[in-house]
Amino acid sequence: MIDFIEMWHQRARPKPTSKDFHVQLGCHFEEVAEMLETFDFYKDADDQERDLARRHVSRLAVLLKTGVAEVRMDKVSREDMLDAIADQVVTATGVGHCAGMQVTEAVRRVNHSNWSKFDTDGKPLYDKNGKVLKGPNYAPPDLGGLY
Repeated sequence: MIDFIEMWHQRARPKPTSKDFHVQLGCHFEEVAEMLETFDFYKDADDQERDLARRHVSRLAVLLKTGVAEVRMDKVSREDMLDAIADQVVTATGVGHCAGMQVTEAVRRVNHSNWSKFDTDGKPLYDKNGKVLKGPNYAPPDLGGLY
């Protein structure tokens, strides 16, 4: 399944640049921030700290997507980064599993939806920062029955 996701990214960014990397990293944090928005924590007495953490993740996403913040890739262990990425896929799947969700099918449906973002010629459309936009054939994923 991940191979089809990787193919989508290869189509969207055949020769990824540093800017593409930062936009994608920002999109990743944006999704984490969106998940945090769905939570209603009941054991955390300090709402201000919790909301501050959510805002920081959201702000980091914006800074990366707009090019205001950049990662110093010359200071990154690529092996450790790859390990962390793989661990995130595994732990995110585990979170969904523990919540009684059908993650594999959800990923299949989201990936199918992402392919519908391309234009009628199968080409991606981008916003001013380089994020792939929803094209004229876009259809959102139907996740009904998976949660």
